[in-house]
Amino acid sequence: MPTFLPIREKRSSFNPVRRLLLGVLVLGILGINPPPALGQGSPKPPEVQRLQAFMDRLRTIEAEFEQQLIKGDAAEARDGRGLFLASRPGKFRWDYTAPYPQLIVSDGRAVWYYEPDLKQVTRSTTTRLDKSPAGFLISGKRLEESFTWEVIPGPTPDRPAVVLTPLQEGSLRWIAITLDPKKEEIRDFVVEDSLNNRSRILFRTWRVNTEIPAERFRFEVPKGVDVIEHVEKNTQ
Repeated sequence: MPTFLPIREKRSSFNPVRRLLLGVLVLGILGINPPPALGQGSPKPPEVQRLQAFMDRLRTIEAEFEQQLIKGDAAEARDGRGLFLASRPGKFRWDYTAPYPQLIVSDGRAVWYYEPDLKQVTRSTTTRLDKSPAGFLISGKRLEESFTWEVIPGPTPDRPAVVLTPLQEGSLRWIAITLDPKKEEIRDFVVEDSLNNRSRILFRTWRVNTEIPAERFRFEVPKGVDVIEHVEKNTQ
């Protein structure tokens, strides 16, 4: 179960954790499986209802983000940042601008993970999108279709967190989502994967239901870039 810890404002090297940070975002798509959670039939608490109401009205999302690897008793600040775009259902773009340019983009059919400095891109299908950390925002499904939930104390008394646990096998142990106490938007979420890695995504300057050009969710392989095809194993 997650606990919320202070963020230490110090710079850290991105190199040792760059694969981990980006991996947290795509592990669900690349298919690492923890045991399934039990179902939940109880009524939604007010915090869960508020989260569901927020998601119900979403068509598109545009938000600046910071991604932090959580280590022990603190989070390493400024491990990564960039722009997050989504068009429900199924289309998204994580565009890292610092400290290295990197891109994860999906057109709803394929997911591309592009590392320009390595001249390499990995292509996967979206069949496991519901099990990825941001899948709850992108899939268009209702929470009870994919998760159980629990409300726990958040980083401050006025900001409780909704913890979502996947109903089916996937890469995630849980996702802890904190809503902004004054605005109808998500402040941040923390994810823990099946390898005990934790990462926090903090969102800034939310813009919802704006028009986002379709080409922002398309990817063309640049010349000279190696393409790695990820073949998903059949877990049935």
